[in-house]
Amino acid sequence: MQTLSARIVHAMAISTFAALTLVACSRKAADGSAADSVAVHADTAVSAPATAATSNTANAAPTAASLGADDIDRWQRGMDAELKAVQDAGTQMKNAKNSTDSLNALFAANETSTRAAGAKAAGVDEQRYQLIANTLATLAADMSPIEQEMDMSKMPASAVESMKHAREQSLASASAGLSPALIEAMRPRAAVLRKQALTLAGERLKAAGMTS
Repeated sequence: MQTLSARIVHAMAISTFAALTLVACSRKAADGSAADSVAVHADTAVSAPATAATSNTANAAPTAASLGADDIDRWQRGMDAELKAVQDAGTQMKNAKNSTDSLNALFAANETSTRAAGAKAAGVDEQRYQLIANTLATLAADMSPIEQEMDMSKMPASAVESMKHAREQSLASASAGLSPALIEAMRPRAAVLRKQALTLAGERLKAAGMTS
């Protein structure tokens, strides 16, 4: 969609083009400079909306397809920074003197509040950091062993197989459109990253006073 300024430029260019065309016609193109002026303004009329479209494309939101293997390290650094922010919020909660202090600490521990710290540590803006975290957290969850999160020793073999199959299907869906290099780089690190993500989630609950 064109911005207001782009539409104004476009309208002015078209008006100028029409006026110059009338002048050129009345003179029967006797003056070659008038014809040149018409051509210049015609180009302006066409380029104004094109410039706006190019600007909109440049400002388009990043997509998961743009992520690469180096974003794994960015996510890990971001989680380290977020964990520190959450722990600071937990200390703030313990030292709260009233309900306002408690509410402020609770807010400081949530994902929205710690995202800035994570993005800074990752070296990207908050929008891209959120994309990295959401995408890689899903991959880590689907790639890490189920046994890492639950005791399956007493479960029927059929149930275990069913759960593993469901996870494989989920991974296939989450991997669609992502860089093959990213997928392969994630596999050997998935278990550690999943554990780190779960630790961060647990610390958020702890800082909020929901767990001991």
